[in-house]
Amino acid sequence: MRGQLRRLGRSVRAFLRHVGTLSRLELSLARHLLVPVGYNVRLCAKITLTQARFSGLQAAPLLAALGVMIGAVGILQFVSLLAGLADDLIGKLLVTIIVREMGPLIAAVLLIGRSGTAMATELGTMRLGGELEALSAYRIDPVAFVLLPRVLGMVLAMFASIVLFDVTGLLGGSVIAVIVKDISFPLLRGRVAAALMPGDFGMTVLKAFLFGQTIALFSCYFGMGVKRSPTELPQAVTRAVVASLAGVFVADAALAAAYYLA
Repeated sequence: MRGQLRRLGRSVRAFLRHVGTLSRLELSLARHLLVPVGYNVRLCAKITLTQARFSGLQAAPLLAALGVMIGAVGILQFVSLLAGLADDLIGKLLVTIIVREMGPLIAAVLLIGRSGTAMATELGTMRLGGELEALSAYRIDPVAFVLLPRVLGMVLAMFASIVLFDVTGLLGGSVIAVIVKDISFPLLRGRVAAALMPGDFGMTVLKAFLFGQTIALFSCYFGMGVKRSPTELPQAVTRAVVASLAGVFVADAALAAAYYLA
């Protein structure tokens, strides 16, 4: 019993230590973003765009294909299950499935698997190679020069990925709905537009900010946690992926509860 309590205590202390370190890191990022002093803003902006291009633009073909397929399959399944589904509900279904739920989550999972792992590996390699310590020796803040551009780039990539997935998902679902339900595309487009609420656009921006920041922050944090051996690198990447997935799903559940219960 005592051994179990000691293990539980160590786990709680480790969790609180992670929370404290991440909170300090978050405050440092906010300070550098609001007060851009002590670093080259133009260079950091260039790194931010490079990160956004790698995380978002290069993943666009895969994301677009996933959006079309998931939108088409989702509507096909609903139409087959609910044979008497009213035509005016198709627009609401498309918006609910694609825009409100599936789009942000699938874009986040794709970026975690593709960009979050790469980011954690990169930061771990920089730590092992002494690059972060070298930046500090030259009085360059690694938080401003390394972390901040990657967090901002991931947020931009997340927003672009969500929008791309939403557009392609709505398109794929609309094509299937037009074929199966035999309704005109302009009529369906109007119903989709009517189903979109102003809060959906605000929620998309909020989810892009929260999800992108969560993925980048956890990836950088666990990547920088590598200390001595290259064998720590895969462990850090695994922790970053697990923590990013947990953070994204917890944030999505909280936002969904706030949206639907408000």
